[in-house]
Amino acid sequence: MTLEYPVLKARHTDFIVQETIVLPVQDEPDAPYQYLRLRKCGYTTFEAIDRIAAVCGVPASDVTAAGLKDEDAVTEQHIACRGGLAPDRIAEFNARHSAGDRAMSLTPHGYGRQDLRAGHLEGNGFRITVRGLSPTFAAALDGLGERTRDLFFVNYYDTQRFGVAGGPKTTHHIGRALLENDHQTALDLVRASRSAEAEHARRFAGPAAGFFDAIDPRVRAFYLCAHASYVWNEQLTARLRQFYRHPLDETHRDGIPYAFATHRDDVLSLLRRVPTLSYVRYRWTDGAIRRTEGLRPTVVQTRVRVERTGEDTDTPGRYACELALFLPTGCYATNAVAQWVAWTARTAAASDL
Repeated sequence: MTLEYPVLKARHTDFIVQETIVLPVQDEPDAPYQYLRLRKCGYTTFEAIDRIAAVCGVPASDVTAAGLKDEDAVTEQHIACRGGLAPDRIAEFNARHSAGDRAMSLTPHGYGRQDLRAGHLEGNGFRITVRGLSPTFAAALDGLGERTRDLFFVNYYDTQRFGVAGGPKTTHHIGRALLENDHQTALDLVRASRSAEAEHARRFAGPAAGFFDAIDPRVRAFYLCAHASYVWNEQLTARLRQFYRHPLDETHRDGIPYAFATHRDDVLSLLRRVPTLSYVRYRWTDGAIRRTEGLRPTVVQTRVRVERTGEDTDTPGRYACELALFLPTGCYATNAVAQWVAWTARTAAASDL
């Protein structure tokens, strides 16, 4: 079956994300942190934190989150704010940011005695509209019967790890330059990145290293993590090439190389032989960026539910489907969905549907 590459995130509302986290919520307003639910689109999590901190009148380091959410989606996540926000400040924030293509809003969610950080998040639920599907694929999808199917997918870091939507995918290059103490190259790359930090970088006139000393240290840690993610992807591809028995789909997405299995047996072989690979992470903790190592699964299993299929109102003659799925923290739904589309097409072709 021939199928055009699926279109994801044609609109912000095509990609809805809700994080899953169990917060130690208390009803005591005198607790050191207030938890807020942040709904946003068009903003990165770092941008949102900066603006919330400005309203609170506190340093950005006093506003924490358990994970980063894409700017080119409608996302909901929790924020911990040291000291909290008065109701009138929340209303002011919402009035200032809740309208337009780029929008944010805050909702109080109780109080607690701990901040939020990486490792607290359980995962994310997604509702995704996939566009640009062929009529043949849509008919095959309707003919598959079960609306919920298991998916085993190769767990790559996807392209949003390496740059913002519409911008060059270079955050891993920035991270590598920082590791090599090549601050001028890193600064030049930030200036061209189209990220929220790009304008600050273009205005910065001092020594290049000073720029990275002045920004939120969590952003510096993110650049280092992006480099580690790129290295991990390379290692994952090398392992997949060790064990595959069927042709691989070698491709580049926004300049980032990937190799995808074209047969479920190769994915399961990778899972059996190399269930995890070591990865490096960087976190801002106790006043310093600290390097640690952990294990990340090479293959992830999830269940994808098809909610509806119909004509794509954006593209005459093409079709769209709406999917629902849950992924553990650290996985990329865009990566999972792209592989789901490919597997579904092959399954339909093999069944002569």
